[in-house]
This record gives sequence, C-alpha cells and structure tokens, in this order.
Amino acid sequence: MRFGYPAQHIPSYHCPLSNKTGTTHMHHEFVRNKTNFVTDGKVLVFVETLYSKLGKQIINILDALKIPRKVETLTKNLPLLTTAKRGRFAIIIVENYYKYLNLLSWNRQLLDKYCREYGVGIISFIGNRPNSYINAKVKGSQLTIHTQQRAVNLRFNERSRVNFIGKPGAVLQAPEPDKNDWILFDITNGYEGIVLADDIFGEERASVILDDGSEDGIERILFGHNFTHWINKLAFLDSLRYMRESLIYDDLERYVQIDIDDIFVGTSGTRMTKVDADALLQSQFRLRRDITNFTYSLGFSGYYFRNGDSLEDEGDERLIEIGKHFFWFPHMWKHNHAHEHNQTYLEAIMTQNKLFAQGMGLHVSSGYAVSPQHAGVYPVHEALYNSWQLIWNITVTSTEEYPHFRPASARRGFVHRNISVLPRQTCGLYTHTQFFHSYPDGFTKLLSNIEGGDLFFTIVINPVGIIFSIFMTHQQNYANDRLGIFSFERVVNFIKCWTNLRLRWVEPVRMASAYFARYAAEKVPVWSNPCDDPRHAKILPQAFNCSEMPLPNMLVVGPQKTGSTALATFLNLHPNFSSNDPVPSSFEELQFFGGSNYARGLHW
Repeated sequence: MRFGYPAQHIPSYHCPLSNKTGTTHMHHEFVRNKTNFVTDGKVLVFVETLYSKLGKQIINILDALKIPRKVETLTKNLPLLTTAKRGRFAIIIVENYYKYLNLLSWNRQLLDKYCREYGVGIISFIGNRPNSYINAKVKGSQLTIHTQQRAVNLRFNERSRVNFIGKPGAVLQAPEPDKNDWILFDITNGYEGIVLADDIFGEERASVILDDGSEDGIERILFGHNFTHWINKLAFLDSLRYMRESLIYDDLERYVQIDIDDIFVGTSGTRMTKVDADALLQSQFRLRRDITNFTYSLGFSGYYFRNGDSLEDEGDERLIEIGKHFFWFPHMWKHNHAHEHNQTYLEAIMTQNKLFAQGMGLHVSSGYAVSPQHAGVYPVHEALYNSWQLIWNITVTSTEEYPHFRPASARRGFVHRNISVLPRQTCGLYTHTQFFHSYPDGFTKLLSNIEGGDLFFTIVINPVGIIFSIFMTHQQNYANDRLGIFSFERVVNFIKCWTNLRLRWVEPVRMASAYFARYAAEKVPVWSNPCDDPRHAKILPQAFNCSEMPLPNMLVVGPQKTGSTALATFLNLHPNFSSNDPVPSSFEELQFFGGSNYARGLHW
C-alpha cells in the first residue's frame, strides 16, 4: 500500500488594503459626451516600429478585445483620418509620446484638429530617455514630469472618472521589478491621477494621468511606464473604455469555466486520491463564494477507472460518490485520439464511455464534450462530429487550436455540423505540473502568472459582448500539491482585491448561444492549410496527406458571367496548369466559397 504525502499548503492571497477599503466609484456623470461622435469603431495605433515590444503588446490587447485597429509608424505622411464627414478612428494610441510631441508641425496640427473635431482622445506612453532631465515640463503643456523615479504604494485613485475595472482600496507597496525607471506626474488643475504612486520622499504623484483637455480641447491619458507591470495594463483597459465606451462592453461580469480533463487517466503516483477528491469539492464550495454557481467540469475516460494504486482507486470511487456535485462531460473511453480512428470505431468507444457513465450514475446530458488533445475538432475530422452527435447528442465543444494555438488572443469560435466550437484557454498548468518545488522556472513564475500575469488577464481581457473563459486543466493538477486548486482560488482572490469584476459560471450550451449571438460572423470557419501549422499537422485525420494535399496554388475568384470559366479554360492549355474537376451539382464553376461545398472542408 502506498502512503501519500499531504499536499503542501500555501496561504491564500492577502489583499494589501489601505486603512479605508475601496468601493466601485460611480462615475457615470463624468462619462465623455459620446452621442455626437461620428467615427468608425476603430483604433489608430502609432508604434515605434512594427517589431517593438510595447507596440506588440498594445496590438495583442486590442486583438483580444476584438477591437478593429490600424497600425502605422509616425512618418512624414499620416494615414487618411476621415472619409466624407465621418472620422475613421475612435481612439488614437501613440506608443512613444515624444514622437507625437515632435511631429512635423503640419502633421501635428492635422492630428490635433481631427481629435478636437471628432472628440477623439489620445492614449500614449512616456519613457525614460538617456541623459534626460529629472524634472521637466511636457512640451506645449503645464504638465510636469519626474523621470528616473522609483514608484511605491501604487493604487487606483478612488476619485478617478476613468477607473472602472480597476478597484480602489488596495495598495501595492512596490512593483515587481522594483526599478527607478518610472516617470511620475505632478497632479495639478486640469489633470487627474488614474493610478497614484508615492515617490521615495513620500510625495503623492500619478503614474498614469488624465489630461482633461482644458488646455487645448484634447483629452489624453499618459502612462509613465510600459506594461512591465500589470497595474498599467489594467489601467489601459479602463482608458480604452473611457475614451470610447462603445468599443468596450460596459459590463463587469466575467464567466469562468474550469475543465478538468483526464479524470481517471494517469500513471500511478500522479492521480487523485480520496483526500484529493474531497479537497476538490471543498474548493468548489469556496469558489462559489466569489463565482456565482461555480461548478468544476470533469472530463472522464471510463476505461481507466480504478487503474491506479489503492489510494488512487479510492480516489476514483470517491469522485463517483460525490459526482452529483460536479458537471461531467465525455472525454474519450480510452483517451483515444479521434483523428486516428474512423467513425465506426469512434461510435464504439463513445458507446463504451456512455455505458460506463450510466452504470456509475453520472449525469452526462449537457451536450458538451472535449476531444483528447483537441484532435479532430480543428483540423476537422468529420467522423468525430458525426459520432458525437449520434452517441452523445453533442452541440458544444472547445479547442485551443482554432485558428492557431498562438497567439492566444487571436483564438476564435466556429460552428461545424451544428456543433459550436468555443475558444479554449491554457492557464500555465499541464499534466507534468504537479508540485510547487518542480514548477518550471520556479514557484515565483507560477505566482507571476496568477498575480497580474497571463491567467489573471485571460479572465480580465475578453471580448465585447460575451465575456467568458474556458480553461483547460488536467486531473494531475488536482493531485499531489493540487496546483489547480491553488492557482484558481488565488487568482479569484487577486481579482476580488484589485478589480470590480463579478465572476459567474453558466453551462457551455448557454455560453455558446450567447457567443454566437454576438459574433454571428464567426460561425463560418476559416479553412487554412493544416500542413502549414506543425501542431495541426500532428492531429490531421488519416485521410490527409501533407505531401499530396489537394489544395490549389492559385484561385480564380469572381462573380458569375465575368469570364472566370474562360480564364480557367485558357490556363488549362498550358501543360503546367490543371484545374479542379467539374462538380455536377454546381453551375459551371466549383463555387467553393459561395456554395454549400465550403462547409465540407478541404478534403472531399
């Protein structure tokens, strides 16, 4: 009999509150007058270079929020700012404020005139420059800046009209890394601190400041530091909302789903015990204090039930005993990879998993499923979709592979064979992350992911309309040191401390309905060559062969009766050209993009 070591206990996150706790600052009376703005809902971003780090971070945030943007560098010629009587951009973001200040006079006048006439605000960043003055006036304004500063006691200003997600009350004693590379602003008439900080002498200044436009009619929000620190990134989100509320959904609700894949799967020594199963249920009860209706989602592979040592077998049995408290979904009977099997085989193993669930009294009728390694979801394996519908009546799944794994901010949803595919997110935990002491790059790396890192912002930064995150975790993350429980309870406490967000959980079917009601254009999948993505190539159905992919080298696109057939016929005269075979059901051309054939995918 194996004797398991108890999970290492680490105290929960302690919110560093000041003497007075902050509440949401009701600032609707301060909202900028947006009714007369006649601009497109698009952001113009002036970057230092197309490869600058801060510029890429700005673009990634806009993409994650699904805000349309145009990226330019500040050169001699500005892009076209208006079309007829309508402005093309709702916000202007300038990566380097010095570049804006030193624009050619004609371009500066043109840009400022546009901002005044169309009520467009500017968001920009001021960085330290070599040999710059410690104290200086910003060119053309009354604003005084202090360069090469160390910022302490960072906090959101409870009187700021800009802060919406950012929650006043907590005070961060020192940023990490703690360097003297901040620019701090004096707060005077016409300027409002958004994020406050003290300098080393205890003087209150601002690290993010609002210029209310009283000097020249243009509102600006200036940052004295880049996104190295998470508090600036949070302030950036609120700045976008303040400058043009219609670009950011005016809602503080976030929907969180935590999937636990591979239930019952894993080698001995990595699986959950009875104590771990009880800890999971207790964690669910704790999370429900801050996430309305929260329920862990458990994906099971029935073949491996009671396949561990004695303690782990007790853990499997305990999960079944308390199973009514969880949300269950089918993973695959033997953790099978769908792309390796035909429909007959998939139906057989799904039936086995279903019989297992019925025999164990598991309630599995949610219409949600996840394929191991997301195989068969995208690139699409028709046999998986057909089998899911036939055996499980699946209507929703999720994947991290569409359109590509990276960048995560670009993940999207689509609908295929009446099954909604939702974007899935990682959280820094994988099957091998089971102990604090062996976490890759150390425990500090895990904390930085949670406290203002990727896990935190995956929940906070989400698109307009339906704001939710489906996280992928694994059974191993809830055994041994239970890093899954630690990570999500800690990030929820961190969110509660520093933001005004309200967290909720709903079933995936409701998530999918809301998502595609808001993003109807995403329903149609965008097919791409799966052989161009190494991750996709590994999960290609067997019918695909990357050395013989029947994809065209050239497309002839055009409306009917414009000569496209004649052009294709003419090109076919050349020995190096060949066109597609005629499709009997299609009039003349294949009409791949406009007809029902598009839904059949790339291989038919």
